[in-house]
Amino acid sequence: MEKELARKAEVLENLVRVSSAQGDYDAALDYARSALELCEKLGDKQKIIRAQMYFINTYEVLGREDLALEHLEAARTVVEEDPDSVAKGLLYQRTAHVHLHLGQPATALSWAQRAADLFAGLGVPMGTRLKAASSLGMALTYTGRVDEGIAYNENVWDPVVKKGNPLVIGMLGQQLTLSLALVRDVPMARKWGEKALPEATRFGVPTMELFLRRPLTLVYTLSGEVAKAEASSQAVKTIQDKGSMAETGAICPFEDVAGIGFHYLRQGEWDKAREYLEGAIAVHKDRNNLAAVDACSFALGSLNLELENYPKAEEFLLKSLEICRNGGNVLFELWVLPVLAELYIKIGRPDKAAEYVNRGFELMEPDQNWYGLPAPMYLARGMLATARKDWGTATESFDKAIEINRQYQLPWDEARTFYERGLMYLARGGKGDRDKAHEDLDEALAIFQKVGAKKDVEKVLRKKEMLRA
Repeated sequence: MEKELARKAEVLENLVRVSSAQGDYDAALDYARSALELCEKLGDKQKIIRAQMYFINTYEVLGREDLALEHLEAARTVVEEDPDSVAKGLLYQRTAHVHLHLGQPATALSWAQRAADLFAGLGVPMGTRLKAASSLGMALTYTGRVDEGIAYNENVWDPVVKKGNPLVIGMLGQQLTLSLALVRDVPMARKWGEKALPEATRFGVPTMELFLRRPLTLVYTLSGEVAKAEASSQAVKTIQDKGSMAETGAICPFEDVAGIGFHYLRQGEWDKAREYLEGAIAVHKDRNNLAAVDACSFALGSLNLELENYPKAEEFLLKSLEICRNGGNVLFELWVLPVLAELYIKIGRPDKAAEYVNRGFELMEPDQNWYGLPAPMYLARGMLATARKDWGTATESFDKAIEINRQYQLPWDEARTFYERGLMYLARGGKGDRDKAHEDLDEALAIFQKVGAKKDVEKVLRKKEMLRA
Protein backbone atom coordinates (compact mmCIF):
# COMPACT_ATOMS: atom_id res chain seq x y z
CA MET A 1 0.00 0.00 0.00
CA GLU A 2 2.78 2.40 0.96
CA LYS A 3 4.70 1.68 -2.25
CA GLU A 4 1.55 2.26 -4.31
CA LEU A 5 0.95 5.64 -2.64
CA ALA A 6 4.58 6.59 -3.24
CA ARG A 7 4.29 5.69 -6.94
CA LYS A 8 1.10 7.74 -7.27
CA ALA A 9 2.77 10.70 -5.57
CA GLU A 10 5.73 10.43 -7.94
CA VAL A 11 3.40 10.42 -10.98
CA LEU A 12 1.58 13.47 -9.64
CA GLU A 13 4.86 15.29 -9.08
CA ASN A 14 5.86 14.60 -12.67
CA LEU A 15 2.50 15.98 -13.81
CA VAL A 16 3.13 19.12 -11.73
CA ARG A 17 6.45 19.67 -13.51
CA VAL A 18 4.99 19.03 -16.97
CA SER A 19 2.00 21.32 -16.37
CA SER A 20 4.25 24.08 -15.04
CA ALA A 21 6.55 23.80 -18.07
CA GLN A 22 3.48 24.13 -20.32
CA GLY A 23 2.23 27.17 -18.40
CA ASP A 24 -0.91 25.40 -17.18
CA TYR A 25 -0.65 26.56 -13.58
CA ASP A 26 -4.19 25.68 -12.57
CA ALA A 27 -3.50 22.06 -13.46
CA ALA A 28 -0.11 22.22 -11.75
CA LEU A 29 -1.74 23.41 -8.52
CA ASP A 30 -4.38 20.68 -8.69
CA TYR A 31 -1.72 17.99 -9.16
CA ALA A 32 0.39 19.51 -6.37
CA ARG A 33 -2.60 19.42 -4.03
CA SER A 34 -3.19 15.74 -4.73
CA ALA A 35 0.52 14.97 -4.36
CA LEU A 36 0.65 16.76 -1.01
CA GLU A 37 -2.27 14.74 0.32
CA LEU A 38 -0.51 11.49 -0.57
CA CYS A 39 2.82 12.65 0.90
CA GLU A 40 1.09 13.57 4.16
CA LYS A 41 -0.48 10.10 4.31
CA LEU A 42 2.98 8.62 3.79
CA GLY A 43 4.39 10.85 6.54
CA ASP A 44 7.54 11.48 4.51
CA LYS A 45 8.86 14.91 5.57
CA GLN A 46 11.15 15.29 2.60
CA LYS A 47 8.34 14.57 0.16
CA ILE A 48 5.96 16.89 2.05
CA ILE A 49 8.47 19.75 1.81
CA ARG A 50 8.99 19.02 -1.90
CA ALA A 51 5.23 19.09 -2.51
CA GLN A 52 4.90 22.37 -0.60
CA MET A 53 7.69 23.82 -2.74
CA TYR A 54 5.60 23.16 -5.85
CA PHE A 55 2.94 25.46 -4.40
CA ILE A 56 5.49 28.04 -3.31
CA ASN A 57 7.24 28.16 -6.69
CA THR A 58 3.98 28.30 -8.63
CA TYR A 59 2.46 31.06 -6.54
CA GLU A 60 5.65 33.10 -6.81
CA VAL A 61 5.56 32.74 -10.60
CA LEU A 62 1.94 33.93 -10.51
CA GLY A 63 2.91 36.87 -8.33
CA ARG A 64 0.81 35.64 -5.41
CA GLU A 65 3.35 36.02 -2.64
CA ASP A 66 0.63 35.98 0.01
CA LEU A 67 -0.46 32.47 -1.02
CA ALA A 68 3.15 31.34 -1.28
CA LEU A 69 3.61 32.47 2.33
CA GLU A 70 0.85 30.13 3.53
CA HIS A 71 2.72 27.14 2.12
CA LEU A 72 6.06 28.39 3.40
CA GLU A 73 4.59 28.52 6.89
CA ALA A 74 3.21 25.01 6.49
CA ALA A 75 6.58 23.72 5.25
CA ARG A 76 8.45 25.37 8.13
CA THR A 77 6.11 23.74 10.62
CA VAL A 78 7.13 20.32 9.31
CA VAL A 79 10.88 20.88 9.88
CA GLU A 80 10.96 23.42 12.70
CA GLU A 81 11.83 20.90 15.41
CA ASP A 82 14.38 19.08 13.26
CA PRO A 83 18.13 19.79 13.43
CA ASP A 84 19.31 22.76 11.38
CA SER A 85 19.78 22.01 7.71
CA VAL A 86 20.25 23.83 4.41
CA ALA A 87 16.63 23.02 3.55
CA LYS A 88 15.38 24.71 6.73
CA GLY A 89 17.60 27.73 6.10
CA LEU A 90 16.28 28.10 2.57
CA LEU A 91 12.71 28.06 3.90
CA TYR A 92 13.63 30.89 6.29
CA GLN A 93 15.23 32.76 3.42
CA ARG A 94 12.27 32.30 1.10
CA THR A 95 10.03 33.55 3.90
CA ALA A 96 12.17 36.70 4.16
CA HIS A 97 11.96 37.26 0.42
CA VAL A 98 8.17 36.96 0.39
CA HIS A 99 7.84 39.47 3.24
CA LEU A 100 9.85 41.98 1.20
CA HIS A 101 7.26 41.70 -1.58
CA LEU A 102 4.51 42.08 1.01
CA GLY A 103 6.01 45.42 2.05
CA GLN A 104 7.23 44.12 5.42
CA PRO A 105 11.02 44.57 5.50
CA ALA A 106 11.18 44.52 9.31
CA THR A 107 9.68 41.01 9.35
CA ALA A 108 11.85 40.06 6.37
CA LEU A 109 14.95 41.13 8.31
CA SER A 110 14.06 38.84 11.18
CA TRP A 111 13.72 35.81 8.90
CA ALA A 112 16.77 36.68 6.79
CA GLN A 113 18.87 37.01 9.95
CA ARG A 114 17.65 33.62 11.18
CA ALA A 115 18.67 32.16 7.83
CA ALA A 116 22.08 33.84 7.98
CA ASP A 117 22.70 32.53 11.52
CA LEU A 118 21.63 29.03 10.52
CA PHE A 119 23.86 28.96 7.43
CA ALA A 120 26.76 30.34 9.46
CA GLY A 121 26.30 27.56 12.00
CA LEU A 122 26.40 25.00 9.20
CA GLY A 123 29.41 26.65 7.58
CA VAL A 124 27.43 27.22 4.38
CA PRO A 125 27.93 30.45 2.36
CA MET A 126 24.49 32.07 2.28
CA GLY A 127 25.24 34.63 -0.41
CA THR A 128 25.21 32.23 -3.34
CA ARG A 129 21.95 30.52 -2.43
CA LEU A 130 18.86 31.26 -4.51
CA LYS A 131 17.08 34.36 -3.16
CA ALA A 132 19.59 34.49 -0.30
CA ALA A 133 21.90 36.89 -2.09
CA SER A 134 19.74 39.95 -1.72
CA SER A 135 17.06 39.56 0.96
CA LEU A 136 19.28 40.24 3.99
CA GLY A 137 21.00 43.21 2.38
CA MET A 138 17.75 44.63 1.11
CA ALA A 139 15.97 44.19 4.46
CA LEU A 140 18.84 45.89 6.30
CA THR A 141 18.79 48.81 3.87
CA TYR A 142 15.02 49.29 3.98
CA THR A 143 14.92 49.28 7.76
CA GLY A 144 17.49 52.08 7.97
CA ARG A 145 20.75 50.16 8.31
CA VAL A 146 21.73 51.47 4.90
CA ASP A 147 25.52 51.14 4.81
CA GLU A 148 25.34 47.68 6.36
CA GLY A 149 22.75 46.47 3.85
CA ILE A 150 24.49 47.83 0.77
CA ALA A 151 27.87 46.54 1.92
CA TYR A 152 26.43 43.06 2.46
CA ASN A 153 25.12 42.83 -1.09
CA GLU A 154 28.27 44.36 -2.59
CA ASN A 155 30.40 41.79 -0.78
CA VAL A 156 28.49 38.81 -2.16
CA TRP A 157 28.46 40.09 -5.76
CA ASP A 158 31.70 38.41 -6.90
CA PRO A 159 30.82 34.97 -5.40
CA VAL A 160 27.38 35.18 -7.01
CA VAL A 161 28.79 36.01 -10.44
CA LYS A 162 31.34 33.23 -10.08
CA LYS A 163 28.55 30.78 -9.20
CA GLY A 164 26.90 31.66 -12.52
CA ASN A 165 23.19 31.31 -11.70
CA PRO A 166 21.48 33.95 -13.92
CA LEU A 167 18.45 34.25 -11.62
CA VAL A 168 20.57 34.97 -8.55
CA ILE A 169 22.78 37.40 -10.50
CA GLY A 170 19.72 39.24 -11.76
CA MET A 171 18.11 39.42 -8.34
CA LEU A 172 21.25 40.67 -6.61
CA GLY A 173 21.92 43.23 -9.35
CA GLN A 174 18.34 44.44 -9.08
CA GLN A 175 18.48 44.86 -5.33
CA LEU A 176 21.80 46.69 -5.37
CA THR A 177 20.60 49.05 -8.11
CA LEU A 178 17.18 49.61 -6.56
CA SER A 179 18.50 50.11 -3.02
CA LEU A 180 21.01 52.71 -4.22
CA ALA A 181 18.34 54.44 -6.30
CA LEU A 182 16.04 54.60 -3.28
CA VAL A 183 18.78 56.20 -1.17
CA ARG A 184 19.15 58.65 -4.09
CA ASP A 185 22.78 57.86 -4.84
CA VAL A 186 22.64 58.15 -8.62
CA PRO A 187 26.35 57.57 -9.40
CA MET A 188 26.51 54.30 -7.45
CA ALA A 189 23.07 53.12 -8.60
CA ARG A 190 24.00 53.74 -12.23
CA LYS A 191 27.34 52.00 -11.76
CA TRP A 192 25.81 48.83 -10.33
CA GLY A 193 22.85 48.77 -12.73
CA GLU A 194 25.05 49.10 -15.80
CA LYS A 195 27.53 46.59 -14.39
CA ALA A 196 24.87 44.01 -13.55
CA LEU A 197 22.78 44.32 -16.74
CA PRO A 198 25.22 42.48 -19.07
CA GLU A 199 25.92 39.89 -16.39
CA ALA A 200 22.21 39.10 -16.03
CA THR A 201 21.52 38.99 -19.76
CA ARG A 202 24.59 37.10 -21.02
CA PHE A 203 22.82 33.77 -20.51
CA GLY A 204 20.31 34.53 -23.28
CA VAL A 205 17.18 34.56 -21.09
CA PRO A 206 15.22 37.68 -22.19
CA THR A 207 13.16 38.05 -19.02
CA MET A 208 16.33 38.37 -16.92
CA GLU A 209 16.65 41.85 -18.38
CA LEU A 210 13.61 42.95 -16.36
CA PHE A 211 15.62 42.60 -13.15
CA LEU A 212 17.79 45.55 -14.18
CA ARG A 213 15.69 47.54 -16.63
CA ARG A 214 13.04 48.44 -14.05
CA PRO A 215 15.41 49.93 -11.44
CA LEU A 216 17.51 51.52 -14.20
CA THR A 217 14.40 53.34 -15.39
CA LEU A 218 14.17 54.88 -11.93
CA VAL A 219 17.89 55.66 -11.86
CA TYR A 220 17.85 57.44 -15.23
CA THR A 221 14.71 59.34 -14.24
CA LEU A 222 16.46 60.61 -11.12
CA SER A 223 19.62 61.46 -13.09
CA GLY A 224 17.72 63.35 -15.79
CA GLU A 225 19.08 61.09 -18.54
CA VAL A 226 15.85 61.25 -20.51
CA ALA A 227 16.81 59.13 -23.52
CA LYS A 228 18.13 56.34 -21.31
CA ALA A 229 15.05 56.44 -19.07
CA GLU A 230 12.80 56.20 -22.12
CA ALA A 231 14.85 53.35 -23.59
CA SER A 232 14.66 51.39 -20.32
CA SER A 233 10.91 52.05 -20.08
CA GLN A 234 10.37 50.75 -23.59
CA ALA A 235 12.54 47.70 -22.91
CA VAL A 236 10.40 46.82 -19.88
CA LYS A 237 7.18 47.20 -21.87
CA THR A 238 8.52 45.15 -24.80
CA ILE A 239 9.61 42.26 -22.59
CA GLN A 240 6.34 42.27 -20.68
CA ASP A 241 4.25 42.49 -23.86
CA LYS A 242 6.11 39.62 -25.53
CA GLY A 243 6.27 37.32 -22.51
CA SER A 244 3.42 35.63 -20.71
CA MET A 245 2.52 36.68 -17.20
CA ALA A 246 4.18 33.49 -16.00
CA GLU A 247 7.44 34.50 -17.69
CA THR A 248 7.47 38.03 -16.30
CA GLY A 249 5.44 37.80 -13.08
CA ALA A 250 8.27 36.17 -11.13
CA ILE A 251 10.82 38.82 -12.01
CA CYS A 252 10.62 40.28 -8.51
CA PRO A 253 8.50 43.43 -8.71
CA PHE A 254 9.32 45.84 -5.89
CA GLU A 255 9.20 49.65 -5.75
CA ASP A 256 10.87 49.70 -9.16
CA VAL A 257 7.46 48.86 -10.69
CA ALA A 258 6.60 52.58 -10.37
CA GLY A 259 9.71 53.65 -12.31
CA ILE A 260 7.94 54.04 -15.66
CA GLY A 261 5.14 56.10 -14.12
CA PHE A 262 7.69 58.21 -12.26
CA HIS A 263 9.51 58.81 -15.56
CA TYR A 264 6.30 60.02 -17.20
CA LEU A 265 5.53 62.19 -14.17
CA ARG A 266 8.90 63.95 -14.31
CA GLN A 267 8.59 64.41 -18.08
CA GLY A 268 5.21 66.10 -17.69
CA GLU A 269 3.38 63.29 -19.50
CA TRP A 270 0.75 63.25 -16.80
CA ASP A 271 -1.95 61.30 -18.64
CA LYS A 272 0.54 58.54 -19.44
CA ALA A 273 1.75 58.55 -15.84
CA ARG A 274 -1.78 58.14 -14.50
CA GLU A 275 -2.69 55.39 -16.96
CA TYR A 276 0.44 53.40 -16.23
CA LEU A 277 0.33 53.80 -12.44
CA GLU A 278 -3.37 53.04 -12.09
CA GLY A 279 -2.91 49.89 -14.16
CA ALA A 280 0.13 48.80 -12.17
CA ILE A 281 -1.45 49.47 -8.79
CA ALA A 282 -4.52 47.40 -9.72
CA VAL A 283 -2.40 44.44 -10.79
CA HIS A 284 -0.15 44.46 -7.75
CA LYS A 285 -2.93 45.18 -5.28
CA ASP A 286 -4.68 42.06 -6.58
CA ARG A 287 -1.43 40.11 -6.04
CA ASN A 288 -1.00 41.67 -2.57
CA ASN A 289 2.47 42.92 -3.56
CA LEU A 290 2.48 45.89 -1.21
CA ALA A 291 6.03 46.94 -2.08
CA ALA A 292 4.85 47.77 -5.60
CA VAL A 293 1.54 49.23 -4.36
CA ASP A 294 3.49 51.46 -1.98
CA ALA A 295 5.59 53.04 -4.72
CA CYS A 296 2.69 53.38 -7.16
CA SER A 297 0.59 55.05 -4.45
CA PHE A 298 3.42 57.48 -3.77
CA ALA A 299 3.79 58.33 -7.46
CA LEU A 300 0.02 58.79 -7.89
CA GLY A 301 -0.04 61.01 -4.81
CA SER A 302 2.78 63.11 -6.27
CA LEU A 303 0.94 63.33 -9.59
CA ASN A 304 -2.27 64.50 -7.94
CA LEU A 305 -0.31 67.06 -5.97
CA GLU A 306 0.96 68.50 -9.26
CA LEU A 307 -2.61 68.48 -10.59
CA GLU A 308 -3.72 70.33 -7.43
CA ASN A 309 -6.17 67.53 -6.67
CA TYR A 310 -5.28 67.70 -3.00
CA PRO A 311 -7.85 65.22 -1.58
CA LYS A 312 -6.64 62.52 -4.00
CA ALA A 313 -3.01 63.39 -3.31
CA GLU A 314 -3.62 63.01 0.42
CA GLU A 315 -5.41 59.68 -0.06
CA PHE A 316 -2.60 58.11 -2.07
CA LEU A 317 0.24 59.54 0.01
CA LEU A 318 -1.33 58.44 3.29
CA LYS A 319 -1.83 54.96 1.84
CA SER A 320 1.85 54.84 0.94
CA LEU A 321 2.81 56.07 4.39
CA GLU A 322 0.61 53.44 6.04
CA ILE A 323 2.33 50.62 4.11
CA CYS A 324 5.75 52.00 5.04
CA ARG A 325 4.98 52.28 8.73
CA ASN A 326 3.18 48.95 9.02
CA GLY A 327 6.10 47.19 7.38
CA GLY A 328 8.96 49.13 8.98
CA ASN A 329 10.16 50.56 5.65
CA VAL A 330 12.22 53.54 6.83
CA LEU A 331 13.81 54.04 3.44
CA PHE A 332 10.63 54.63 1.47
CA GLU A 333 8.96 56.53 4.28
CA LEU A 334 11.67 59.13 3.71
CA TRP A 335 10.36 59.48 0.14
CA VAL A 336 6.78 59.97 1.29
CA LEU A 337 7.22 62.34 4.24
CA PRO A 338 8.54 65.43 2.37
CA VAL A 339 5.81 65.19 -0.26
CA LEU A 340 3.14 64.93 2.45
CA ALA A 341 4.69 67.96 4.12
CA GLU A 342 4.49 69.89 0.83
CA LEU A 343 0.84 68.91 0.45
CA TYR A 344 -0.09 70.26 3.87
CA ILE A 345 1.85 73.47 3.26
CA LYS A 346 -0.12 74.00 0.07
CA ILE A 347 -3.49 73.48 1.77
CA GLY A 348 -2.62 75.82 4.62
CA ARG A 349 -1.85 73.30 7.39
CA PRO A 350 1.73 74.15 8.39
CA ASP A 351 1.46 72.45 11.79
CA LYS A 352 0.61 69.15 10.08
CA ALA A 353 3.45 69.69 7.62
CA ALA A 354 5.82 70.26 10.54
CA GLU A 355 4.90 66.85 11.99
CA TYR A 356 6.09 65.13 8.83
CA VAL A 357 9.23 67.26 8.51
CA ASN A 358 10.16 66.51 12.12
CA ARG A 359 9.43 62.82 11.66
CA GLY A 360 11.74 62.68 8.64
CA PHE A 361 14.69 64.22 10.46
CA GLU A 362 14.06 61.99 13.49
CA LEU A 363 14.26 58.89 11.26
CA MET A 364 17.62 59.93 9.85
CA GLU A 365 19.76 58.98 12.82
CA PRO A 366 22.98 61.05 12.85
CA ASP A 367 25.31 58.04 13.03
CA GLN A 368 24.00 56.65 9.71
CA ASN A 369 24.89 57.61 6.14
CA TRP A 370 21.67 58.67 4.42
CA TYR A 371 23.17 59.48 1.02
CA GLY A 372 20.81 61.72 -1.00
CA LEU A 373 17.70 61.14 1.13
CA PRO A 374 18.07 64.29 3.27
CA ALA A 375 17.75 66.57 0.21
CA PRO A 376 13.92 66.39 -0.13
CA MET A 377 13.59 66.69 3.65
CA TYR A 378 15.63 69.91 3.58
CA LEU A 379 13.51 71.13 0.68
CA ALA A 380 10.34 70.50 2.70
CA ARG A 381 11.87 72.23 5.73
CA GLY A 382 12.75 75.22 3.55
CA MET A 383 9.22 75.44 2.16
CA LEU A 384 7.74 75.20 5.66
CA ALA A 385 10.11 77.89 6.95
CA THR A 386 9.12 80.11 4.01
CA ALA A 387 5.45 79.71 4.90
CA ARG A 388 6.32 80.73 8.47
CA LYS A 389 8.57 83.59 7.30
CA ASP A 390 11.53 82.04 9.08
CA TRP A 391 13.95 83.28 6.44
CA GLY A 392 17.14 82.08 8.11
CA THR A 393 15.98 78.46 8.37
CA ALA A 394 14.55 78.63 4.86
CA THR A 395 17.79 79.86 3.30
CA GLU A 396 19.92 77.37 5.20
CA SER A 397 17.60 74.46 4.28
CA PHE A 398 17.45 75.30 0.58
CA ASP A 399 21.22 75.72 0.42
CA LYS A 400 21.72 72.31 2.07
CA ALA A 401 19.26 70.65 -0.32
CA ILE A 402 21.05 72.07 -3.37
CA GLU A 403 24.41 70.89 -2.04
CA ILE A 404 23.17 67.32 -1.50
CA ASN A 405 21.38 67.16 -4.85
CA ARG A 406 24.55 68.18 -6.64
CA GLN A 407 26.63 65.66 -4.71
CA TYR A 408 24.35 62.77 -5.69
CA GLN A 409 23.58 64.00 -9.23
CA LEU A 410 19.87 64.72 -8.82
CA PRO A 411 19.28 67.56 -11.32
CA TRP A 412 15.48 67.68 -11.28
CA ASP A 413 15.51 67.90 -7.49
CA GLU A 414 18.19 70.58 -7.68
CA ALA A 415 16.08 72.61 -10.11
CA ARG A 416 13.02 72.23 -7.91
CA THR A 417 14.98 73.60 -4.97
CA PHE A 418 16.20 76.58 -6.98
CA TYR A 419 12.59 77.29 -7.91
CA GLU A 420 11.37 77.16 -4.31
CA ARG A 421 14.31 79.25 -3.11
CA GLY A 422 13.45 81.81 -5.77
CA LEU A 423 9.89 81.95 -4.42
CA MET A 424 11.31 82.41 -0.93
CA TYR A 425 13.34 85.43 -2.07
CA LEU A 426 10.24 86.95 -3.64
CA ALA A 427 8.24 86.39 -0.44
CA ARG A 428 10.99 87.88 1.70
CA GLY A 429 11.26 90.97 -0.49
CA GLY A 430 14.47 92.32 0.99
CA LYS A 431 17.17 94.33 -0.72
CA GLY A 432 18.47 92.45 -3.72
CA ASP A 433 16.01 89.59 -3.21
CA ARG A 434 14.21 90.20 -6.49
CA ASP A 435 17.48 89.84 -8.41
CA LYS A 436 18.31 86.66 -6.45
CA ALA A 437 14.86 85.30 -7.29
CA HIS A 438 15.44 85.93 -11.00
CA GLU A 439 18.79 84.14 -10.81
CA ASP A 440 17.30 81.11 -9.12
CA LEU A 441 14.38 80.93 -11.51
CA ASP A 442 16.75 81.14 -14.47
CA GLU A 443 18.86 78.35 -12.96
CA ALA A 444 15.78 76.20 -12.39
CA LEU A 445 14.55 76.83 -15.92
CA ALA A 446 17.86 75.83 -17.50
CA ILE A 447 17.98 72.52 -15.60
CA PHE A 448 14.32 71.70 -16.20
CA GLN A 449 14.84 72.29 -19.91
CA LYS A 450 17.91 70.05 -19.91
CA VAL A 451 16.08 67.14 -18.27
CA GLY A 452 12.95 67.54 -20.42
CA ALA A 453 10.57 68.41 -17.58
CA LYS A 454 8.10 70.28 -19.76
CA LYS A 455 5.43 70.98 -17.12
CA ASP A 456 8.06 72.39 -14.79
CA VAL A 457 9.45 74.52 -17.62
CA GLU A 458 5.96 75.92 -18.20
CA LYS A 459 5.57 76.64 -14.48
CA VAL A 460 8.83 78.58 -14.29
CA LEU A 461 8.03 80.52 -17.46
CA ARG A 462 4.63 81.50 -16.05
CA LYS A 463 6.26 82.77 -12.87
CA LYS A 464 8.85 84.77 -14.82
CA GLU A 465 6.10 86.26 -16.98
CA MET A 466 4.21 87.32 -13.84
CA LEU A 467 7.34 89.04 -12.54
CA ARG A 468 7.71 90.97 -15.78
CA ALA A 469 4.09 92.11 -15.72
